[in-house]
Amino acid sequence: MKIVVVGKGGVGKTTVVACLARLIGRDGYSVIAVDADPSLNLAKALGIADSVANSKPVLFDEEFVKERTVLPNGAYRLNPKVDDVVERFGVRGPDNVTLLKLGYVKRGGVRCLCPEYAFLRALLSHLVLGRGDVVIVDMVAGLEPMSRGVARGVDLMLCVTEPTAKSIDVTHEIYRLSKDIGVSGFAVIGNKVMSEEDRVYIEKSLNGIEVLGYLPYDENVAKADRLGVAVLDYNPGSPIVTELKSLKESIISFKRVKIKT
Repeated sequence: MKIVVVGKGGVGKTTVVACLARLIGRDGYSVIAVDADPSLNLAKALGIADSVANSKPVLFDEEFVKERTVLPNGAYRLNPKVDDVVERFGVRGPDNVTLLKLGYVKRGGVRCLCPEYAFLRALLSHLVLGRGDVVIVDMVAGLEPMSRGVARGVDLMLCVTEPTAKSIDVTHEIYRLSKDIGVSGFAVIGNKVMSEEDRVYIEKSLNGIEVLGYLPYDENVAKADRLGVAVLDYNPGSPIVTELKSLKESIISFKRVKIKT
């Protein structure tokens, strides 16, 4: 199962990724949780101590990326070697989860960033197509690093949405982009839902895009974040964890279908 989690900044996708990764891992699966968001907050959300998680993100190891992508004549490889990246950079977390911090492609200057993007696409493709693990990616809202080849291997692009106009607008844009790159399975989880009115607003605003379920607004998330611990450890019976346990089976068994046009 390969899951990419997207959404507007601040909607709670990192919390969703962390809880899902560990809940799926508790079922005996080997899970790779990929932090592809520039904020790089997934380690704390997974409950991995700073002393363990302070390893360098893959894309920040410029010498390693250069070694894998740049040829002696200055040209770059379109398909760099990436099959050992999880073993070299992965950090073991709780509940059968391995964290892989991708980092992001640093902008600025005039140098072509083609090698970094070639490496990132090759790595995402390997994670999605070349491994038997469950892979769940905490993705930046834009889908720039995703290619058509990678998208074809994704079982589910899961968009976390909150009941606000801005979040709904971003969801529609991500849905449009997902169609452009050929994602075959797309669904939404509503988050920070406080009332039936919030549920109705999300459902009506999405114009038929599939909603797998709704997560309640939960103060335990903020309290856990202030302490720098995983909400799953802070309060295993918290409302958001309880609801994600119920949604987990629907997510892991999600059937890819032709996305609507």
